[in-house]
Amino acid sequence: VGTYICQFSRDGLYYVAQTQVKVFLLPTEIFLTPLQLSLQAVYISSSPLSLQCCALNDGENYTVTWNYGQNSIPVSIAVQQADLQCYTGSTPQPTTDTTYTCTFTNQVTQTKTGTIVVTVIQATDKVCNTDTNTGVTWNLTKAGLQSIANCPAGTVGNLTRNCSVGGLWLEVENNCISLALKNAMATVQALQDGLGNLNEKVPQIMQQLSSPGDVAIGSPAAVNVLVNVLGTVSQVSASANTTFETDVVTNFLSVASNLTDPSLSSFWKKSGPDASQVMSSVETFSRLLKVENDTFEIPLQNIQLVGNSFSNESGIDDYNKSFEIGVSTFIRANTIERLMESDNITITSLVFNTVGNLLPSSTGKFQGTQLNSIIQSTLIKQSGSAVFSGEVYMTFAQNSTESGVQHCVFWDFQGSSGGGWSDQGCTTKVDKNVTLCTCNHLTSFAVLMSISAVPLLLIDEITYAGLGASLLSLCVCLIVEKVVWKHVVKTNISYFRHISLLNITISLLIADACFFSTAFPSMRSQKYVCLAITFLNHFFYLALFFWTFCQSVMLLHQLLFVFHHLRKKVFLSFSFCMGYLFPALVAAATLLYYNPKDKYLHKNVCWLNPDTGAIYAFAIPAGSVIMFNFMALLVVISKLSRPSVSEANRAEDKDTAKSIMKAVLVLTPVFGLTWCFGFALLKDLDDLTKKVFTYGFAGLNAFQGFFILLTCITDKKVSSLL
Repeated sequence: VGTYICQFSRDGLYYVAQTQVKVFLLPTEIFLTPLQLSLQAVYISSSPLSLQCCALNDGENYTVTWNYGQNSIPVSIAVQQADLQCYTGSTPQPTTDTTYTCTFTNQVTQTKTGTIVVTVIQATDKVCNTDTNTGVTWNLTKAGLQSIANCPAGTVGNLTRNCSVGGLWLEVENNCISLALKNAMATVQALQDGLGNLNEKVPQIMQQLSSPGDVAIGSPAAVNVLVNVLGTVSQVSASANTTFETDVVTNFLSVASNLTDPSLSSFWKKSGPDASQVMSSVETFSRLLKVENDTFEIPLQNIQLVGNSFSNESGIDDYNKSFEIGVSTFIRANTIERLMESDNITITSLVFNTVGNLLPSSTGKFQGTQLNSIIQSTLIKQSGSAVFSGEVYMTFAQNSTESGVQHCVFWDFQGSSGGGWSDQGCTTKVDKNVTLCTCNHLTSFAVLMSISAVPLLLIDEITYAGLGASLLSLCVCLIVEKVVWKHVVKTNISYFRHISLLNITISLLIADACFFSTAFPSMRSQKYVCLAITFLNHFFYLALFFWTFCQSVMLLHQLLFVFHHLRKKVFLSFSFCMGYLFPALVAAATLLYYNPKDKYLHKNVCWLNPDTGAIYAFAIPAGSVIMFNFMALLVVISKLSRPSVSEANRAEDKDTAKSIMKAVLVLTPVFGLTWCFGFALLKDLDDLTKKVFTYGFAGLNAFQGFFILLTCITDKKVSSLL
């Protein structure tokens, strides 16, 4: 209850009116116990289920009810717990999933509710068993549902953890924030509602938040709250046209600097406007600096601010600011003079060292580009109505010296989804490793590099011609095998040889066909199509290597265990397990492990991501097979160079063994060298080396299919039949 008085005077007379206003409150937050509950059907008993909801004791006379569906639950008399008023409902244990609702109703029938979900787990349901993770106990939870736990002491919010449909616990999502941060957010919301003095509250909030020790940023939720605090403070202060001393602006920038530190990058959303909001908030609040000197500077770790104040009382010079990190801003004196025709002005330059890495990926015109500089922004504060008309000149040191087209761009805050890069009104020049930008407007500028804008000469033609040649060779090989099969497959060892060659050919044919399909942009642009192509490539390229492994094992067995004949059933069981089952398990496990974390696909091509470890699920097995095949070759060559008496009557088998050895001798280096070039391209290389490896990989791709065909038709029996 409060009394509001309105008073004004006229000609010495005072007029006063007053009224009494009663504000009816609602709880700011409802605290529930338990947060959720899972009951096993086999253990449900007749004992009642106790549910509790609490709210801060704010003096309001609430009516509190518990209910589920259309049924109400008896509520006990309110119990005081510290500064909370708590209400307990008692109900029989449910036999099906039930949602219980606690409702607080004030004297004008306004309501606020909280809900507790009770899940009943049947004997046939998949579950995630009770688990302890970083000191938090996660109770038994039905598959496909989410479990909720309380935050550690000193923080508020909750921890959530999903139970997958397969009954496996996923990663914990931390939604906890410190009490200090929660209180700061409440104060800021009050300022937004018009309650409180900005000149008193804003300095207090910024002083508290600028100390990392007082406000620990330990979760994505804390990042989100801080972003909202900065945004609200800047908007409310700008709307009221309030100015602040240097120490207040320094604290504001310090909060933003701490928030955008690289050590916190894992807490930021992978996509979204959060980083864009921080940049906008910093620009807005920087305009509110109360300038006391002609030159001012606020240097922080991740954000730097410098500027000049210009007045008609002193001579006008060019605005020229340079930063140690390789960027500079220049505005001509005549441009500044035109802006000062109506009033004095202040020009401020900001540099954001780390925000660029937190911005959403480029879309639209600049999709596929990467940020190649830090971000700098130039602001002009003036009380008059003059509009900036002129040019601002900027230089940017390039982060990467790779070949690519450089684009001078600015962050358009009006774009969809929090903004995006645009090059409107900007021109670009490049001088060695420095990009020169000239723009006719002011905002946040940076340099983007088109990483695929400078294609190598004829590389696409070589790649697809090579793949076409490989596919043609493999098709011819299959035809040859079909024609000669009955005539050449007469002994076990010849059967083993040709069945291996057939499966190697089929595996490479399908893998190359999948690889060839990515030539079409429509295939690469569809996430799930690209996902399927990557999985098939991974599986069939592994199958290719493991069938060569089977060849080597069979060859070793044939030459080392002279008196032990390998049966077809044993060979086929071993080969199909190693050639298809094992690669399928590796490929499936890689997909299931990395894809839910969005770490499976390469960002530019339909292939395994080299930055997250997914690529090693191919590189390690393939590399191991290549090493084994080389060692097997050494053993076989040594054995064949010293024939034994027992081998005299096995001339035909020995010729076949030599054919197998020749195939392994040819294919192992070809496959190995090809993929050594391919793996190298996934790393950061200088321009010349990258060109060499790109052309090498494209050329060798063509020879994989050709050499398989060569090993097929150069066999004595096959060539004589042909």
